[in-house]
Amino acid sequence: MSQDLNGSWVNSYGSKMDLLVAVDGGIVGQYSSTTGSTGVYAVIGQCSPSIPSEGDGLAVVLSIYWHPINSETPDESWHWVSTYCGQLLDSGELSVINSLVATSSFSGFSPGDYIDKLSFQKVSGIPDSLAFSLSPQTQEKLNNPINGEWIGDNPDVKLALTVTNNHYGFVHGLVEYQDTLITIKGFTDTNLNGLDRQSISVCGYMSGRDVPVSLSGWLDLSNNSLQLSRWIANTTSSENVYYQADVESWLLSKQ
Repeated sequence: MSQDLNGSWVNSYGSKMDLLVAVDGGIVGQYSSTTGSTGVYAVIGQCSPSIPSEGDGLAVVLSIYWHPINSETPDESWHWVSTYCGQLLDSGELSVINSLVATSSFSGFSPGDYIDKLSFQKVSGIPDSLAFSLSPQTQEKLNNPINGEWIGDNPDVKLALTVTNNHYGFVHGLVEYQDTLITIKGFTDTNLNGLDRQSISVCGYMSGRDVPVSLSGWLDLSNNSLQLSRWIANTTSSENVYYQADVESWLLSKQ
């Protein structure tokens, strides 16, 4: 079932998303936008590696960094990220909640979280190639304010982050949550240019509950606090799609 996510998907805005899915449910892809700023953007995600029951959807989370891979005229939206949280329904529709994290003012947007529901339909099979690769990551710890260990107001939540590539904004880490260790990877803004908020969106898989997880939000550089939304994608039937995205707020400080 997870292989059904492989391919090219188009939403009602005409934007296209190409996805490649690994056996463990890890996802890489690219997003081609025709609304607002235009360009090709990197995608990292996670779906459940388990085959859902008949009639149920396949849970999925995706992280997108709105800094284009290809060369375009820069604007303030280059600092933003998104988390998509939802599922591939049994009907073939990819239904997600888009949580857009804006860390700078641009085109009528002020900094904050913007929520939208998106629907994608598959238009072709496995894409021939992607405009980016995870291979540029390094094992060297690059200097970045988001690096380090973070602990939540709820001490049961702990997070460790490391930036591995400045060009693509790659970041990876570990989350300790509900007595489970979750490996995460995704994007953070590595071109702050004087901003006081640094965006981040990362994805992982919570094996004990068989659910994909995403964290999205920003580092407040003025007080060194990390304000995140924890998204969990639930598997549901088409009739219960309103239950597909579960979110809670986290506030963390550096240890």
